[in-house]
Amino acid sequence: MPMAIEISATPMTGLSEQDVIERRARGLGNRVPPATGRTYGQIIRENIFTFINIVIFVLALALVLVGRAGDALVSVGVISLNILVGVVQEIRAKRTLDRIALLTRPTATAIRNGQEQQLSPDELVVGDLLKVGPGDQIVLDGQVVGEGRMQVDESQLTGESNLVPKQAGAPVYSGSFCVNGTALYVAQKVGQQSLANEITAGARAFRRVLTPLQNQVYLVVRVTPQRMDLFDEGRGWGTRETLEV
Repeated sequence: MPMAIEISATPMTGLSEQDVIERRARGLGNRVPPATGRTYGQIIRENIFTFINIVIFVLALALVLVGRAGDALVSVGVISLNILVGVVQEIRAKRTLDRIALLTRPTATAIRNGQEQQLSPDELVVGDLLKVGPGDQIVLDGQVVGEGRMQVDESQLTGESNLVPKQAGAPVYSGSFCVNGTALYVAQKVGQQSLANEITAGARAFRRVLTPLQNQVYLVVRVTPQRMDLFDEGRGWGTRETLEV
């Protein structure tokens, strides 16, 4: 877990390359993979092991046992084709989302060894001195330092549309944007500890939403065996009553 870094530990010239290497070795780097959905294994597994597929596979096995291998082959073939189409479509969608995530990732202006550098968020560490100006996204949680002032749009985090003024000592949060002014801030929270990642962790989780037709099919598959059991029991009672009479 990243440890807190004192603001005074970061000079106004920024960190040195040696500081960056040491902090990354201590686990203070900003390493959060862009979660755009499920893994390939999850996609394949969730398309194969559905309730209806399992029922049909069991029925196909029963058909093989009673000597109707042809019928079993047809049933399994149709389901296999459906699985293949679903897997291909979801993998293509995942790859598209991954490419979009890479294209929309912001960059940050970090000051290291007294020089400004354009870096990706993955290259930042706790204690980095970052510069933001109008239109720049704040990529890590931190605290404003120096004499700069700015107004920040935090509407994506709080829902409040009013601009928030920031000056030395004020906290800034990842996911917000600088609208006016220019300021420096020191990164204090990286990775999953940042506010933006905490908020989006649940939103990025995959949720399977069934269509109305799928819900109806699942209902029929679940209810039909129960109805058949009740029907068989009713027939049994009627037979026993007839015999008793």
